[in-house]
Amino acid sequence: MATKRVPQNAIAADSTIADVVGELDKPVEYVRRVLEKLERCRRAHGDAQVRLGVRGRSECPNYLIEYVRENAKTHERVTHQDAAYSGSTHRELAPRHIEEARNWSPEEMNITAVSALIGRLRNPNAPSSRFSDED
Repeated sequence: MATKRVPQNAIAADSTIADVVGELDKPVEYVRRVLEKLERCRRAHGDAQVRLGVRGRSECPNYLIEYVRENAKTHERVTHQDAAYSGSTHRELAPRHIEEARNWSPEEMNITAVSALIGRLRNPNAPSSRFSDED
């Protein structure tokens, strides 16, 4: 009987990219590629957020891009899935991956938070405020 490969580090069920960034193989490249997908979704739908896949490898977890729209009649905010992507290749996954809710963290990061995260990764010694570049 073949033994199933166990992930090096399990991903907590409610993780965001910010929570696992220290375990990513190539954090700047991974976050940059996620941000590309978020920007494409925002251009298409006016909004974008990302949920982390919590059943894969913490070095390159899959991720789900979503957008939120307000229902014109009920004014409820409704989340729509855009696409799921492989964390290692950043290629789109088959829709069946999206449907399995337990694959995805309930916590999301919006495009602004992911932009801030890549800024911190690229320049870890910078002050935390983005308005402090007047020195």
